[in-house]
Amino acid sequence: MNASQRDQHVLMICRGSARDGLGHVMRTRTVAQELARSGGVSVVVIGDRVVDALMAPSGLDWQLVDDDRAALDAFEAHVRSSAPPSAVVFDTMRFEEAAFDAIKSSCPVASLSPIFDRLCECDALFHRTRHLPPEVSGSAYTGDLHAGLEYAVIRRGIAPIEEDHYNRTVLHDPLAVAVSMGGGDAQNKTLQVLEALRRVRKRLLLWVLLGEGYSHSYQALVDCVRRSAQHEIILAKTSDSMWRVLHNCSLAVLAGGTVTYEAAHARLPSINLFESADHTFLVQELVDHGVCLSAGHPFDAAVECAVEHIERLDIERSRLAAMHRAARGLIDDQGASRIARLIRTTLARHTTRTHAAPARAA
Repeated sequence: MNASQRDQHVLMICRGSARDGLGHVMRTRTVAQELARSGGVSVVVIGDRVVDALMAPSGLDWQLVDDDRAALDAFEAHVRSSAPPSAVVFDTMRFEEAAFDAIKSSCPVASLSPIFDRLCECDALFHRTRHLPPEVSGSAYTGDLHAGLEYAVIRRGIAPIEEDHYNRTVLHDPLAVAVSMGGGDAQNKTLQVLEALRRVRKRLLLWVLLGEGYSHSYQALVDCVRRSAQHEIILAKTSDSMWRVLHNCSLAVLAGGTVTYEAAHARLPSINLFESADHTFLVQELVDHGVCLSAGHPFDAAVECAVEHIERLDIERSRLAAMHRAARGLIDDQGASRIARLIRTTLARHTTRTHAAPARAA
């Protein structure tokens, strides 16, 4: 790392709340911690206080703002500071056009999110699979594209499940199945999945993992548990500690987001549920490698498909063991450090812009 790269200051802008979930925040935090090893980095989170549990212990310079215009204000404050941004990295599904243009007019921009309404305007995209977003694969994307499993961002401290341990776990009765619909779960998919899993005919041990942003009635979940006399069900509010639970499960039911890739790294088989066909490409490479299953879309139909998958896998435990073995060595934990190095080097090549104060749109 040369002196000019150490002097770079990267600003990261992400979105996280009970409504938007926390996947973007977790990914941004992990990459920011790697960037902090080689230079300056600051994080702006657009959202609400549910992000405190993830960001407060991170050791990062970060601030919480209410909306996109406030994020632009934070960017402008950095521009006027002694350490103006050499690049801005977004991790969000949306960002106001005028505010984005104002930032891009001042410095290079990149995206960690493959589902971003300003994606084709970014100078670089870091994407966790070779299956590309439609707007990138179907157009002449002119930015720097870094795509593949080597760019999957894995949180610190997630160790792969050893084969002997998994082989013992998968033989236990009842089958241990985890349910995680994300840190926010604004649509309360957790309750819908739990209601559906009540219909699985053979007894299960269900770990229902609720994120920091889960704001729905816990009583509704408790009532569902009471109606599920056949299954053992444990409700757990978790954050980073969720992997201490997942290491003792044989299967996870997930929403096809960042945790799906963490599960592939940990060698935990998963079934993934989607709202629409637009997002199924996110896990297709993992499905191709035989480490997870896609229950398809829309969500209502996917839940029913997941019930069928679980009933079959409960009988065919050897198939779960094969999925675990297929994940060996597929995804390492170096994705964040690879991205951090490229942000410091590749984005530094975009030298045509200066740190002039951005033009504000009316």
